[in-house]
Amino acid sequence: MYGWFLNPVMKGDYPAIMKEQVDRKSRAQGYKESRLPEFSATEKDYIKGTYDFLGMNFYTSNLVSSIDNINQSYYGDQDVNSTKDPSWLGSGSSWLKVTPKGIRRMLNWVKYTYGDFPIYITENGVSDLNGTIKDEHRIFYYKHYINNVLKAIRLDGIDVRGYTAWSLMDNFEWARGYSERFGLHYVNFSDPARPRTPKASARYYRSIIENNGFKKETANNNENKTPANSNNRTPNPVSGAQKTVISFQVLTGFVIGVVLWNFK
Repeated sequence: MYGWFLNPVMKGDYPAIMKEQVDRKSRAQGYKESRLPEFSATEKDYIKGTYDFLGMNFYTSNLVSSIDNINQSYYGDQDVNSTKDPSWLGSGSSWLKVTPKGIRRMLNWVKYTYGDFPIYITENGVSDLNGTIKDEHRIFYYKHYINNVLKAIRLDGIDVRGYTAWSLMDNFEWARGYSERFGLHYVNFSDPARPRTPKASARYYRSIIENNGFKKETANNNENKTPANSNNRTPNPVSGAQKTVISFQVLTGFVIGVVLWNFK
């Protein structure tokens, strides 16, 4: 996904591997030319460098392995099989597993693939199905993802300018409707007034902003404990083992009513 859209803006053309892959697939499927349109020289010159910063939406990671996919589609052209490690902590969304190290790796991949330029985390968050106010799983998620973003800044030298939590409140989540909740604030959708109630994660996130970082933990602080799975199934601890190459799932969306925390 990133190469498809970011590469033309940064370098003026699709990645070489993408062009080669789609061309090979197209000819094997009986086409006389690649299904991937080509940029003209004028278009390449026009689009190259047309950026001010990168807005990155990041939620989870995948394990991928190579396969020979004969399907004619976006996924078929990739020739990869994407899976989730069953030991990874889950959420209220089947596609979203908790993988904090993934966001740091993604930030590093962008820098070392395209160079050093400003990056904003425009979406990052986790869902549940029960709308609990005591959302320890969300605190755990934000703590470890934000910590990895901080490591990317302090240790890796990535130019991250800001971080945006998804989302300020429970909302209509595309095809999942109101069934999956990402909010820092609980919304009662059965009440016409739609009253909002701050969750524990809202207070935690506010504390991070007020202190411009993490408060020193005490013996009674349970924010670092691995929480119960938000879909009410007991998970195993997040595994540090890597079975194969890790890819990154990035979803597009509209950022509404969120809080921006500037790291600098």
